[in-house]
Amino acid sequence: MEHFLACHQNAFDFFKAVPKKVMVDNLKSAVLKRIIGQAPILNPKYFEFANHCGYTIAPCNVGKGNEKGRVENAVGYVKKNFLAGLEITSFEALAPAVGHWLDTVANVRIHGQTHKKPIELFEKERPYLSPVPTNPYDIATVSQVRASSQFRISLDTNRYSVPAEYAGARLTVKCYPDWVCIYSKNKLVARHVRSYDRHQDFEDPDHPK
Repeated sequence: MEHFLACHQNAFDFFKAVPKKVMVDNLKSAVLKRIIGQAPILNPKYFEFANHCGYTIAPCNVGKGNEKGRVENAVGYVKKNFLAGLEITSFEALAPAVGHWLDTVANVRIHGQTHKKPIELFEKERPYLSPVPTNPYDIATVSQVRASSQFRISLDTNRYSVPAEYAGARLTVKCYPDWVCIYSKNKLVARHVRSYDRHQDFEDPDHPK
């Protein structure tokens, strides 16, 4: 969930604006259930995020791929025109390359359907967009855990240390895409870079002390 919300935040920060409406597919991060003849049941956290940012959620109808065709076409355009044949060494290296491609190719080309440059159409749309909230929404996924006798908490098969005095304690873990933050009540007691490897152990050298 934290990744889904972070993608939204990154998009809003990039455009420096929030649209009035966001159309989403029926993934569980957005829509929990669809019942024929009733409004879709939205994921409460996503609904709260949308209210915070100031947009309405418009889920696609089930089996109506045509409703999001433009999005899928855009993904295909990026794959065929930017990513094709590109060797990606890291996301850090990718970011400036994307920016250059957007500025010199994608956003200044004549679009096949609109017959206009995307950058020109965006400037016309900008006055209808809302500002990004001053206080960002806390996108973390929160869970309650108990630290082990080896003063570790487990997350996605990895183990992260906390100060030794918290061995066996009940703690709160807040997971962000890049960070794992561990709290005792409202006190931050440990923070680690989040790893997407498996079965790894991460110890802060100060924690055993």
